[in-house]
Amino acid sequence: MNRIHRRDFLKLAASSAVLSALPIHRAMAQSSTKLGAATPYGLPQVILTRALEDPAVQGRIPERDLKAWKDPDQLRAWLARAEVMLAATPTNVAANLYNRGVPLVLMNVNVWGTLGMLGLTERGRLQSVDDLAGRHVGVPWRGDMPDLVFRYLLGKAGLQIGRDLKVSYHSSPFETVQMFVARRLDVAVLPEPMRTATRLQAAQFGQVPAELDMQEEWARLTGEKPGLPQAGVVCRRELLDRYPEQVAVLQGAIRRAVDWVVAMPREAAVTGSQHSPLSTSVFEGAIPRTRIRMASGMESRKQLESFFTALTELSSGFIGGKLPDSDFYLPDPSAESGGQG
Repeated sequence: MNRIHRRDFLKLAASSAVLSALPIHRAMAQSSTKLGAATPYGLPQVILTRALEDPAVQGRIPERDLKAWKDPDQLRAWLARAEVMLAATPTNVAANLYNRGVPLVLMNVNVWGTLGMLGLTERGRLQSVDDLAGRHVGVPWRGDMPDLVFRYLLGKAGLQIGRDLKVSYHSSPFETVQMFVARRLDVAVLPEPMRTATRLQAAQFGQVPAELDMQEEWARLTGEKPGLPQAGVVCRRELLDRYPEQVAVLQGAIRRAVDWVVAMPREAAVTGSQHSPLSTSVFEGAIPRTRIRMASGMESRKQLESFFTALTELSSGFIGGKLPDSDFYLPDPSAESGGQG
């Protein structure tokens, strides 16, 4: 079995972080034949790698540069300064940047749930949030998406931190993982692919953790669909305004890439391992544990607004103080010009 090294966890921790906004910088000119794009490691990288290799994109945009951001500040800077025109990003980050004046357009949402919990089986069952009563839970990134979703679910279940359970916050998932594998936590809240990497590391110590899908718990406790609009792809407004045909082609290619990941998970896992420090086995475990489907920005708006509204009850700064207006969302495909070229 592939060993999961500390450096891999650190890269995962950096690439999974939820970001905040930077001041606006003057946009750089965009070439009609060259596109700069950015992505974190993990499934967003697999999707964008596949999309940028799509024949329709190759024909329309001969030069394409996809780079993985090494830390959250780097991605913030790239987007705000227009050093990249296309990026995979958490949806709240996109909304936050937009509300702070960075001219972004949400093209689509394609990741509808990466969050879950791992629990030590000897500490009791883990079949619902209610089972967390009396447990010690580790959570990375206090105030960011994993924490806010976790606390929202606790509230819906009538559980209170301190009174009903103990929570320890960590500055990165790496710390949460280390505490969990060392059995100093009963439960760990983690996104994919970190959760699968943790399961593989735990297996090296003879542990088989229990798992709980937080998207399913959201649906059970709220009555909404079992999916959270967590991440998608944005472009800067000037790309859409100057080259709408490029955006249309990219949108179609991303849709095909998402369909390919779902239909061909083994091949997608190999692609992922070829373009990141994560192993094929990590991707193979993460893909079926991640809700992946393609919906345009406008198609996603209703669920995004419900999701944003719920989490801003816990943190008003989560999306920059208000719901984005309609200009934030790319119109449905029927309203777009261009095609696959």
